[in-house]
Amino acid sequence: MAKIQKSLDFNKLLSEQAKGKLLKKHLSFPLYAELKYDGNYTAVKKDGLLTFITSGGHVYDNDETTIFHKDNNLPSGVYLCERIGTDGKLGDRVNCSLRGSRGAQTAHGHKYIIHDYLSLVDYELGCSLAQFYERRKKLEDICPNDIAKSKIVNTREELEEFLKLVVSLGYEGLMLKNPSWYWEDTKSRTIDCAKYKKRPTADLICVDTTWGEGKYEGMIGSLVLEDSKGRRVSVGSGLSDADRDIDPYHFIGQVIEIEYEQIIDTYIQPTFIQLRLDKTIEDID
Repeated sequence: MAKIQKSLDFNKLLSEQAKGKLLKKHLSFPLYAELKYDGNYTAVKKDGLLTFITSGGHVYDNDETTIFHKDNNLPSGVYLCERIGTDGKLGDRVNCSLRGSRGAQTAHGHKYIIHDYLSLVDYELGCSLAQFYERRKKLEDICPNDIAKSKIVNTREELEEFLKLVVSLGYEGLMLKNPSWYWEDTKSRTIDCAKYKKRPTADLICVDTTWGEGKYEGMIGSLVLEDSKGRRVSVGSGLSDADRDIDPYHFIGQVIEIEYEQIIDTYIQPTFIQLRLDKTIEDID
């Protein structure tokens, strides 16, 4: 079973701090800043055989030889990777989908970028006995051309400059890792591993709302938004309880600013930012 280390969202952490909240979670420098590729999470287990495992825990095959098939010098263990279709830049995820029915899926000509390495014992225990800088050094020694590009940043200014550079090159963002981080199989989000992205924004018109369920019953569940090309998206993430408790008609016909991951057929991973009372339908994207 692929064991995923959940990552803290550094943007959300900064947003909470900007609101004046005192948080126990924080990141301290220096940090490893790794390129965040636009791929799919994969755990590759090497224990005499090779087993490729999706983030959902499904085993699949490859129709071509991979770095793991070619390099017999790679030691046994579990390699935590991203499976990419071409260059791993933003928008590449559509090129790295598996083909076939679940349980009989195949990767077609995909590549692998290695982010971390665990011994078989560590993986089965669910925690690492080595800190991240030691695991990273091992990868640099055994497969330097196949690991995620990384830079050590010592200040917030260095981090912002590096993020600006990787985004300008077309990558999604960065993964920030504490050098002393011990990997652990957990569903909680660790302060030792965080994602940091500069996401694009868009102004869309609100054409409808949906009702919430569960704790949001009787409140707004999501805003249904539309852009100038007719693409629609439902956005609930980012709405506060106060936003959800407003009369839905307050939003309809208004311009809403969102941020998102990328556009495929619609806006992927949209998040509500704010109501733009200074804009009209003529201003939407």
